[in-house]
Amino acid sequence: MKTKVTYLNTNSEFIENINLSNFDLIVADSNLQNLKFDNNLSVSIEYLLVSEEKKILSTVETIWEVFFNYDLNRNSKVLFIGGGVLLDLCAFAASTYKRGVDFSLAPSTLLAMVDAAHGGKNGFNNEFGKNQIGTFSKPSNVLVCFELLNELPESIYKDGLIELIKHGLIGDKGIFNYLINSQTHHITFEVLKDGIQVKTSITDIDFLESNKRKLLNFGHTIGHLIEKDSDYEISHGQAVAMGIYYEMILSKNHLNLDDKVINQYIEFLDKIKYQNTYKFKSSKEELIARLKNDKKSRKEIVEIILLNQISDPQIVELNFSEVMEVIEYE
Repeated sequence: MKTKVTYLNTNSEFIENINLSNFDLIVADSNLQNLKFDNNLSVSIEYLLVSEEKKILSTVETIWEVFFNYDLNRNSKVLFIGGGVLLDLCAFAASTYKRGVDFSLAPSTLLAMVDAAHGGKNGFNNEFGKNQIGTFSKPSNVLVCFELLNELPESIYKDGLIELIKHGLIGDKGIFNYLINSQTHHITFEVLKDGIQVKTSITDIDFLESNKRKLLNFGHTIGHLIEKDSDYEISHGQAVAMGIYYEMILSKNHLNLDDKVINQYIEFLDKIKYQNTYKFKSSKEELIARLKNDKKSRKEIVEIILLNQISDPQIVELNFSEVMEVIEYE
């Protein structure tokens, strides 16, 4: 099944589309209550308070309980509105509730619009790392409403820019050039669509991440280590921003990536006031233990995405010590 992507300009178009879709239930991020969707929707809506710290099994159990309270069955249709954490959790819950109910997603953050809402990866974190438990299950539809971005705090918006520039680096030089040359943090609807196209063009041909889909992990191998090391005090976008930098250094060391690309990326981070380096609190041994739990690792090797040049990524096998060489730790 190929997921439909529905592009909508305004919140009013968004509400109209939802009301015409005959959903049985909506679960939305509690941060969206100020938009007062309830006043215009013809379907029940439940709000859920989520965060990276709450991206755990107990929250999934809460969502399952909501489904049971609404007597949902395998013929039901549900919609989830929110950022990446909520979409991951709710989609996992939907994909496992009574062995799967039909669900659609409406991302409310830029990061979720260009990444989390597409491709059917769902899951939650545990003590061993991010998204260690999950499913592959596609939504029927993804509703992308451009006006929802107007509600985002600047810090949340900029987190999304990191995922967008990652898509530019691995698949669309035009996105990369737009972002490094733009004088504003706010993107156009066309650039948003281009970013989504990079993600969906990859996941449509490699849904189960057997090969090409791994390219989307650029910046995430080290980025996830940073998130975990900071006890998730550093946001996903900020962690991946630094992960991209370190994986660019690895690209320079192993694939001769041009310094110019690295410097352009650093200038972009400076422009949005994001750091490019991080000093780990964990020891080298602790970090290697976490790398071993990475889904892309086996024995002493991790598959990591490096760049030959912009829009020319490559899957490279490195040993853990080679990864450790480029990062700082206590």
